[in-house]
Amino acid sequence: MVVNRAAASGRLRNGPNPPAEGGGESGTRSRSSILLLFAVAAASAGQTAILAFLPSLVDDGQVPLSLRAHDFHVASLSAAHPIAALLFAPLWGWLAGRMDYRVILRAALIVLALALAPVGAVPLPALYLLRVLAGMSAAAIIPLALLSTSFAGGGRTEQAMHFTWLTAFVFLGDLSGPLLAEVSGVVFPRAPLLVVSALVAVIALLMVFMRLPARGGAGSGGDDRKAPPLATTSILLLITVVGGGGLAALHVSLLVSRAEGSLTRETIAWMLSLCGLAMLAAQLFHTRISWLVTAPRLLACLTLALLAASLFVFPYGSSMVGIAGLIVAAGWSSASLRLVTSFWISGPAVLSGWKLGLQHAAASIGQALAPIAIALAEPGKQSLILQGIGWVSILLLVALPLVWRLRSDSIKATA
Repeated sequence: MVVNRAAASGRLRNGPNPPAEGGGESGTRSRSSILLLFAVAAASAGQTAILAFLPSLVDDGQVPLSLRAHDFHVASLSAAHPIAALLFAPLWGWLAGRMDYRVILRAALIVLALALAPVGAVPLPALYLLRVLAGMSAAAIIPLALLSTSFAGGGRTEQAMHFTWLTAFVFLGDLSGPLLAEVSGVVFPRAPLLVVSALVAVIALLMVFMRLPARGGAGSGGDDRKAPPLATTSILLLITVVGGGGLAALHVSLLVSRAEGSLTRETIAWMLSLCGLAMLAAQLFHTRISWLVTAPRLLACLTLALLAASLFVFPYGSSMVGIAGLIVAAGWSSASLRLVTSFWISGPAVLSGWKLGLQHAAASIGQALAPIAIALAEPGKQSLILQGIGWVSILLLVALPLVWRLRSDSIKATA
């Protein structure tokens, strides 16, 4: 989800969007930009808020489940959301090119609120349906919110700053989702996502009355940058898949049974929020350094190495401090990889809804495949999935400098 998430984040810092529908007041444009950021954060929170509750939701059924079936449903429910995003994001992007994207965006927010509210009060088959609906909604909200802010231009360094800030809001949703769910679970034990649903409903209501930019604003005219060649784009997409897949594998590993007993729901929620905090901190860190523009290969290689190390060591973590440290390292590296790849995959032209949808689909592949692999693995063998992703990270670390050759004049032009 990341390519598309970052592809338009560059529009926040400069503030003004193109003239909003029905008017061109800068205050309205600024409010619409802020509302879009919260919409993207809400879509992200809808993915992570439920994760800590999945083990207990699976066990609430009338028929006791075996350990294998329990772990299978937990991992499958975790994967249902990104699978739906993977399948539907290109469709929403295609439709956005043929109709008013604002209708789809507003409808998706309403559907997301409705999909989150009943969680905890429905049987297991209905829970799968709600997860699919939430994934379908996020697949529309994130790309189309980015599409809404993709009409403004700017230099490459300026765009990098904007990319970073918008990605930070996505991870802010990852951070806040589990915490909001814990608060909601205390107040509404049978509907642990009701507070999250209510917040999404408020954003949807404001979005109905907020004037959003119409399609076809000013693009980045005068930018003669060329899109990266196919080989470079392919390996950057693979890095995106691995970055998302490695982090998703760690998340699901927290949920399935561990050799020395499962973690409590509260502990899992805090771990997930800590991961979101690390991802947010990574974005804030990248606003202070210029490596995203001046040394992207070095940045990608360092973070690939950090991700691989956390994946290799995680199965042997025994203390809460050690596990938390590995979660922070994985979150930091995954967030950095998403930022690097999404920024450099993006082309010079204004992104279409179709391209943004494809990018979001690519970002969802790793998030979907890793939980599925863990779901199919034998109990006690899930660590092999983590090690496999770690080795793929090492291979990409070696291949990246060979395939991705930055021209020095191109780097100077983007500064």
